[in-house]
Amino acid sequence: MKPIVIGILTAVLVGGVLAAREGQSQDAERLFKAAMNTEQVDGNLRAAIEQYKTIAAGTDRAISVRTLLRMAECYQKLGDSEARNIYERLIRDFNDQKEAVALARARLGVTDSAARSKGDRPVWTGQNVDLFGTVSPDGRYLTYVDWGGAGNVVLRDLTAGTDRPLTKNVNYHQFGQGMFSAISKDGKQVAYAWVNNAGGNELRIAALEGTGVPEFRRILDNDDLAGISPYDWSPDGKRVAVHLKRKDLTGQIALVGVQDGTLRVLKSIDWRGPTKIFFSPDGRYIAYDLSIGDTNDERHVFVLAIDGSREAAVVEDRSRNVIMGWSPDGRQLLFASDRTGSMALWALAVADGKAVAAPRVVKADIGSAWSLGSTASGTRYVFKGNNTRYLRVASIDLDAGKLMARSPGDFQRFIGSGGNPDWSRNGEFLTYRVCATDTVPCTLAIVSAATGQVRELRPNLEYFNAPRWSSDSQSVTVYGRDLKGRQGVYRIDAQTGGISPVMVPRPGALEQLAPDGKKIYYRLRNSLFERELVSGVERELFRHKGEGGGVSMTLSPDGRYIGAVAGDATSTTLLLIPIGGGEPRELLRASRPEGLDGHRMIWTPDSRALIVPKLLSKMDGERKELWLVLVTDGRPRKLDIDVDSWVMPGGGFQLRPNGGQIAFVAEAGGSGPEVWALENFLPALNAKKPGSSQR
Repeated sequence: MKPIVIGILTAVLVGGVLAAREGQSQDAERLFKAAMNTEQVDGNLRAAIEQYKTIAAGTDRAISVRTLLRMAECYQKLGDSEARNIYERLIRDFNDQKEAVALARARLGVTDSAARSKGDRPVWTGQNVDLFGTVSPDGRYLTYVDWGGAGNVVLRDLTAGTDRPLTKNVNYHQFGQGMFSAISKDGKQVAYAWVNNAGGNELRIAALEGTGVPEFRRILDNDDLAGISPYDWSPDGKRVAVHLKRKDLTGQIALVGVQDGTLRVLKSIDWRGPTKIFFSPDGRYIAYDLSIGDTNDERHVFVLAIDGSREAAVVEDRSRNVIMGWSPDGRQLLFASDRTGSMALWALAVADGKAVAAPRVVKADIGSAWSLGSTASGTRYVFKGNNTRYLRVASIDLDAGKLMARSPGDFQRFIGSGGNPDWSRNGEFLTYRVCATDTVPCTLAIVSAATGQVRELRPNLEYFNAPRWSSDSQSVTVYGRDLKGRQGVYRIDAQTGGISPVMVPRPGALEQLAPDGKKIYYRLRNSLFERELVSGVERELFRHKGEGGGVSMTLSPDGRYIGAVAGDATSTTLLLIPIGGGEPRELLRASRPEGLDGHRMIWTPDSRALIVPKLLSKMDGERKELWLVLVTDGRPRKLDIDVDSWVMPGGGFQLRPNGGQIAFVAEAGGSGPEVWALENFLPALNAKKPGSSQR
């Protein structure tokens, strides 16, 4: 064969190979984008993982690395240990991909002498992660409250991945409920708040040594307290800095003696109080933040001498500034601020309780303004409430009991830790809560069903929950607490966001207004009541006499019935209670360990049926089902809808008045919040004290 022919054939073959490789690369890129869409738009982490597995099996190393990183991120959000295996594979098999290996090392927290990688890293991911505890000085332990369990204060071993209860509840709220906790500077004791079953607020001290549930000492128990938050220990272990909420709706920053429980008030404040309080390393000062005004999120940072002799506002920028702690040497005060558009970590040089230089950013976009304390070496731990919860509007065929293929008007949005969707009575608007960060009050989102336009309102409420549209679709009723600490039922104007009280103080729980707006229905302990708003005349509609359970309720759209779920030690029962009088009628019963979730049940818009979640046995992985029950004959039927990813507590679901769509809240793969360790962010400051040499 002549050389020229060989050359032509070689060129053709090489070109074909290159074209094939280019085509494969384009296909892989297309598949990668599709998997990203499944992960970040649909929020379906498990489905995305399966797509990433297919892509990672290809030959393009660059795309494989990107895919493995995304897949590990999905596993990590699910709390699955497979994430560690993937990061280890990246370090082992892709050492030519420098950036990917560095990120994998940071995620693993590699600390061996050959390759030590310091930087931001998650140390705990899962449903139990909360923001009510602090880290131990050595970084091994973290306290939290098991809200989904018995309500105990628990010690988490971050190294071993094990948990030890520090309080004695076996069943939920058996002896009370744990709240905020703080570990002492020597790591040997914990101070925690406890709400007992009589509603009293206590401050307790317990030793952390040993393996069982430690005995406690009650050092503060005051009938005038409506809440207590222990935030930090003094370096000498003699005092605990606390925020007290009084029943007269005032607040105080105070110190409590560990040995004798002596209370010394340092500053009187309003109900909202500080985000956290931190002792300076020398024990002479405390630092905290406070809200400024009632119309925005502006917070300033203050330093106060513990003898009460002087206080200084050290951060007064017109933005949200949240205290994060001190540097180990006490020369820098750390705070988070959103002044640059995202939440960043700032350091401020201080001396003698005063600022001595302008603050500067030490870590950009930290994603959280909630400090869980720091180790003795200065590693700071923060709580991150990952934005994996989403609101979805889907088309539904109730007769068939199935969700339908996507159609115009369906949508999905990530909403932080928000939820509680509700359709306006005319079906034109959907409202829900958006809780995007850990320290900012939630907003009320209102979506136009016709245009998809979203407006967010921020009412002047410290918090609010369970938004429900009025019958005229002009306002939304919520229960919550205003900025003066008054808990009650409030009306939010759907156009302006202005608030007006419907009933203060709040009479009970699960309040709903009658369709004409003249009466309110609520639960108080194990009874359901009706109250006329103008006259105040009240009557009891139902009293649950069973033991070992409670009662929940929802009012029918036509105002004629209450659907109630009553529980006892053996079962939960769905009841139909006629408001006009008459005996309750049983519609559905579930025997333990299964149960009916009355807090999340809803009515169909025509008031002809109730839809109630059924919680299956824990042996079945705590699965959930939806059951539709006709009130005319009580015939129940299970809907063919997979609701295991749906968020029931705090989430909820609601049908559009035309019955053609359902709005529900779900988790993207069921992932939870995270605790992150932030390291290596404190460069030495060159600030000098006025009139003195640098220390």
